[in-house]
Amino acid sequence: MALMRLTLALALMCSVPATAAAAAGSPQQPTSSKAPAAEAETTEPAPDAEPAVADAEPDDGALQPMSSKAPDSASDIPPRTEPEPTPEAEPGEITLSSEREGGDLRSARRKWKGADSGFRRHGVGVRGGITVIPSWVLSKWFATHTNALCRGESIGDFAAKRGIVQQDGCNYYVGGEYIYRFNRILDLVSSVGYQRVAVPPGLWIQDDEYDPLRPETLGSADYTEIELGFVFIELDAIARVPIVVNENVEFSIGGGGGLGLGILFGDIHQTSIGSAPAGFTDNTRNPSCNSLDDLGDHRRCTPRYDVLEDPGGTPPDASALNNPNPDLFADCTKKKCSGRDLAAFGYRNRQGGAPPVIPVINLLLSARVIIKDTVGIAVTGGFQTGFYFGGNFQYFFGKPKQDDMGAGPASAKKRRKRLTLQRGARF
Repeated sequence: MALMRLTLALALMCSVPATAAAAAGSPQQPTSSKAPAAEAETTEPAPDAEPAVADAEPDDGALQPMSSKAPDSASDIPPRTEPEPTPEAEPGEITLSSEREGGDLRSARRKWKGADSGFRRHGVGVRGGITVIPSWVLSKWFATHTNALCRGESIGDFAAKRGIVQQDGCNYYVGGEYIYRFNRILDLVSSVGYQRVAVPPGLWIQDDEYDPLRPETLGSADYTEIELGFVFIELDAIARVPIVVNENVEFSIGGGGGLGLGILFGDIHQTSIGSAPAGFTDNTRNPSCNSLDDLGDHRRCTPRYDVLEDPGGTPPDASALNNPNPDLFADCTKKKCSGRDLAAFGYRNRQGGAPPVIPVINLLLSARVIIKDTVGIAVTGGFQTGFYFGGNFQYFFGKPKQDDMGAGPASAKKRRKRLTLQRGARF
């Protein structure tokens, strides 16, 4: 009997959990604190809820609900990727976007196309132009002189006040050059050329030898003939800032300077006008040589043989002159006298003292256009033993090389801007 009672008690104890589970649908809730709520079993987890960690230890004796949507392990959670921040545009920088894919993008492509491309570094060229010795330089030493100003024969007030009694002709220079483009800004140019330095013949008198109150001092004037030239060898550094750079044309302006040597050749001859100066016109002696203005007309102030200039010499035979005359005047027109007659005087002296080699200093301004990175045309002016103005024709060759400085004196900041535009144009 006792055994039957023990068996019945065990059976009743085991039936308690089953009875509580069957009563889950009833309004009554189990009083056990360890039993899971019915609402927790049926409610889906919120989308933003953090997934349950598989390694968490359950409460003692509690039944844990198993969700089919829970990840098997923490390794299956995809890593969160942060979007790359959009670079902020610097002040003044052009930004490209999908909304501006139209005209602005095409304009930016046209503007920068070729700016960072390579260019040909080597070139050869020819140069030429006119050169003028400024009158204000000569007037520091001479009361009268002649000059070649490339402006005809007329003498303006400015020139007359600076002692020019005659002007005519034009001096020029020509040469060849080799150009090395160090970058788009700096050129190193070596050149060899010829420059003519000549003036019309005329009566020159030094400033310290003439006294306006004593007309007889005009006898110190010399009939001067200058036919000079020199070959120059020169090295220049020319910096031009690019204004326009694209695939078709490059335009730049700037200046520079250089040093070199000039090898002089030619002659300077002088013949004294003679004491008691006078003129000779139409076989008639003309005593009108009494002012500086008269020195501009060789018929009013005419060179003639002077025994004081040729002591111990033999006077020329009058019949040996182009225009025989007893006073031994040279045959002259208004602008020029006969070299044959002057040589017959015996003291038409070839002047020495000029150094065979002179230094050459060149200062210049220049503008240049290069077409298709091949043909260059430059306009150049400056000072080199006188003012000059001319042009250069250049041909560039060789394999294009990259310019580290871009289209101009760009800083690293500007180059980054150009790269930003180029990258944006590709998208």
